[in-house]
Amino acid sequence: MLNYAYSDGDLLETPQTYRYSSFQGHAFVDAWRASRLAACAALPAPALPALHPHGAAHAEDSKTLLSHLCLEMRAGVSGPLAAYWLPRLLKKFEVSKRLYAGYEAAAPHRPLPQSSYSCLQPYLLLAECMLHGWQASGAAYYLSGLLKLTDTLVSQQARLEPDQGAYLAWLLGQEQQVLASVARQAGL
Repeated sequence: MLNYAYSDGDLLETPQTYRYSSFQGHAFVDAWRASRLAACAALPAPALPALHPHGAAHAEDSKTLLSHLCLEMRAGVSGPLAAYWLPRLLKKFEVSKRLYAGYEAAAPHRPLPQSSYSCLQPYLLLAECMLHGWQASGAAYYLSGLLKLTDTLVSQQARLEPDQGAYLAWLLGQEQQVLASVARQAGL
């Protein structure tokens, strides 16, 4: 059986580039699914956490900003906060495969000096935002972002706190459902 290598290793220290991936057909999808099922087997029961952000949403605190975005999107609201920050944070992740603890308030929103990318909560929150973005719009970049974020999170699952592990399990279950729906719609 083919090995799904895109979630192997420490993807925060050695990010995956996803460049020049060869087409591997059903074997690749089966390997991806087996990788995700193995990850879920090692995680706590799936649970979507309640979010209680402390303070206003601002770039200098990614976790709080993303918590506010998630709450908006859970409520089905895509206000100016999401319209501005969601594409920017997705691009930040897509370029470096990292999310920093804080960014400068002014564009181009560089990571704050001494800002770490090792906190896993922003990755979980952005993955949830990608899921909501996909469900609201069907835009492929949200689905692509979700897959890359979950690859990164699976590579870090040994570092997750129990509540974060339950959150990742919930995200992986949602990811499976989304991709099963996409496959049905495509006649696969």
